[in-house]
Amino acid sequence: MLVPLSALALLCLAVVGWLTIDGVRAVLARARAERAQRTLLLRVSGRREVSDDHLCLTLAHPEGRTLPRFAPGQHLLLHAPAGRNGATIQRAYSLAAWEMVPKTYELGIKRERQGGMTSWLWSSLHEGDAVLVSRPQGRFVLKDGGGPVVLIAGGVGVTPMRAMLHMALSEKRRVMLFHAVRRVEGLLYREEFERLAARHANFSYLPQLSRPDIRWPGASGRLALPQLLEQVQAVLPPDQADYYLCAGAAMMETLSAGLVAAGISPARIHREAFCVAAGAGLAGLTIAVDQQDGMRCVETRGEPTLLASLEANGIDVPSECRTGSCGLCEVHLEHGDVEWLVEPEYRTRAGRVLPCVCVPKGALSIRLLDDGAPERENPRP
Repeated sequence: MLVPLSALALLCLAVVGWLTIDGVRAVLARARAERAQRTLLLRVSGRREVSDDHLCLTLAHPEGRTLPRFAPGQHLLLHAPAGRNGATIQRAYSLAAWEMVPKTYELGIKRERQGGMTSWLWSSLHEGDAVLVSRPQGRFVLKDGGGPVVLIAGGVGVTPMRAMLHMALSEKRRVMLFHAVRRVEGLLYREEFERLAARHANFSYLPQLSRPDIRWPGASGRLALPQLLEQVQAVLPPDQADYYLCAGAAMMETLSAGLVAAGISPARIHREAFCVAAGAGLAGLTIAVDQQDGMRCVETRGEPTLLASLEANGIDVPSECRTGSCGLCEVHLEHGDVEWLVEPEYRTRAGRVLPCVCVPKGALSIRLLDDGAPERENPRP
C-alpha cells in the first residue's frame, strides 16, 4: 500500500531538486567562464604591411584545426613580450573578417609610433611565428535579424565593420558602409569593398577623405551627419536601420548625439569602445603612482591611454578587456584630471578612473588598488 507523502516531505523534495538544478547550472556557468578565459597558441599564416602604418595579420591553428566561432564585431587580446625589459603585455584587436566556421582569424592593425605592441609586431613578428591570443570576446556585435545596417567607421575602425559586412551580406541584408579617413592610403580593404559593392546591389560603399589629393574622385571633407542621413534616406528609411559606429571618441559622440536628435532610437545606435587604442595622449606629463612598494613618478610619451603610459614605464596594472568593460584596471585618482576617450560600460566609484579608456589632461597622482583588483559592481546597461 502506498503511503501519501506529507506536505513537508513534498516541500523537501522540491527544495532538493531545485538546489540540484541550480548547482548544475552554476557548474556549467563556471565551466563556460573558464573555457572563455583560455588562451590559444596560433601561428602567423599571413603577414602583409599594407602601408607604413597598417599591418594585416592572418592567424591559424598550428595543426590546421578550425578556430572558436565568434560574432562579427568581437575582438581578441594579443599577448606579446613587448613591454619594458621584455615584459608581457596584451592589446585588443578587432577581428577583421567573418565566416561561419573560421579556419583563420584576420586582424587589421594600425601602427602607433609610441606603442610597444605595434613596434614589436612590426619588428619581431614574422610569418610562421607562434603567438598567444585570447578567445574572441566583446559585446559590440551585429544584432540578429534581417534589418538594414549602417556601418560608420573612422580610420582603422573599419576592421570590425568588415566582419559585420561579411555576415550581413551572407544574410542578404541591406548594408551601407561609410568610411572616413584622412588620406587614400588609410582606406583599408578598399579594393575588396569596391568589388563587393559591384557584385551586391544591397551594399553601398561610401569612402570619404578629409585630406584628399587632386586625383581623388570621391567625397571629401569631414563626415557630417546631415550628409550621411541624406545618403541613407536615398536608400532606406533612416529610422529602420541599426547604426554601428567605430571611430574616434569625438566623432562617435557627435554622430551619436546627432542620430538621436534626428529621431533614431538610441537602441539602434551601437558603439565600439575598443577604438580608443587609436587615440594619442600628451607627452611630457608627470604621473605620480602610489603603489605597494612606494611612490614612483613617471613621464608620458604620447601613449594612446593612461594604461599604456603606465605599462610603458614598467608599472604593472591588472587589465583584461582594455575597453572600459571589465573594470580590472581601476585606480584611485588622487589629484589631477583625465579625459575619457569613451563612456565606459563599467561603473567606476567616486574618485576612481579606468586607465584603459582615458588620458591625463595634465599632471596626475594616482593610487593603485591595494588588492590589484576592483570591488566589482554591475556594468552599465
